Amino acid sequence: MAVRLGKAQATAESALAEAARILAGSRLALLTGTGSDVAGARAALRLAERIGGAVDFRRDPALLALDALMAERGLIFTTPAEARARADSLLLIGPGVARSAMLAQVLKGTPLLAAPDGAERTTLWLCPGSAADTLPGFGIQDYGGDLSAIHGILALLNAAMRGHPAPGQGFGGLAPGIFEDIAGRLITARYGVVAFSPADLDALAMEALLSFVQALNQTTRAALLPVSSDAGTQTFAHVSGWLTGFPPRTGFMAGAPDYDPWRFDATRLIECGECDALLWLSSFEASAPPWRTKLPLIVICPPGAQFVRPPEVLIETAIPGNEADAEFWSEASQSLVAVKAAGPTGGLTAAAALTGILDRLETSSR
Repeated sequence: MAVRLGKAQATAESALAEAARILAGSRLALLTGTGSDVAGARAALRLAERIGGAVDFRRDPALLALDALMAERGLIFTTPAEARARADSLLLIGPGVARSAMLAQVLKGTPLLAAPDGAERTTLWLCPGSAADTLPGFGIQDYGGDLSAIHGILALLNAAMRGHPAPGQGFGGLAPGIFEDIAGRLITARYGVVAFSPADLDALAMEALLSFVQALNQTTRAALLPVSSDAGTQTFAHVSGWLTGFPPRTGFMAGAPDYDPWRFDATRLIECGECDALLWLSSFEASAPPWRTKLPLIVICPPGAQFVRPPEVLIETAIPGNEADAEFWSEASQSLVAVKAAGPTGGLTAAAALTGILDRLETSSR
């Protein structure tokens, strides 16, 4: 695994020292990228706090909207394991939920913990598109529906939950009576789960789903099951949440975490010239920053990334779960899991590189 200063090969010691020098001299350093494992995320946040930098590992608009909803209103959500074991009614929203292998594992289970012996799960699907063809054999009731009309569909579903009838002519490709039918099935369920992919919905639609689940919990038990697959950014979001109380897009300039999804947007900070150094962290994939910038650049990623210009510091690291033991977000369980390395290499990890930079900053300040 290579270590470089510009185009020249370098030792790990000299690269870590140069990275520390760049960050120590910055007015506002930005830590961003495609994320890391738990140890890497912890180290990145400690480093950001030490230098008073900004952190943005959340550029997907859908996940940003979900973060904002969680921060503003909280979420009632569950895990695939709980859905598999408890949900006697499962409502799928949109086609994206079927892209996860996790869904088939949920559907294979039976709701033993929430329903009588031998009970079968009722699975309903709104706006599946062609994705409905990918899950044969599970007895899913496909209601159809136009995803482009999802805001109105969810509004009418919320209205039906509260006893207000939908228009007699139907809406969004759904026949009359469907809204009342779905609401009635979930109201009478012992434990209902609403599964969706954030990529299919915007902030307003996700808020409508939350309102629907909140209303269900007045009479029964229900939860949301957001489905996402981005290991690096999902891991970073969870670590950021328990260490700072906020999702990414957080700054440490005031000596305490400050969450502001507009102010700490990586693209805005770079394009407006507000940051003067860039640390790119991409533990799971060999990727380079998408921006053309002359900022001093520190890159921590696996081998193979292609750059428009050589970064000032390049430290190639082991891939979590592949070349090094790690904990990170699992698509299958939609939670953090510990993974033994498939083929350990003994190479430097992202956490070790970040901690090495932090150690040199601490040493130089004494």
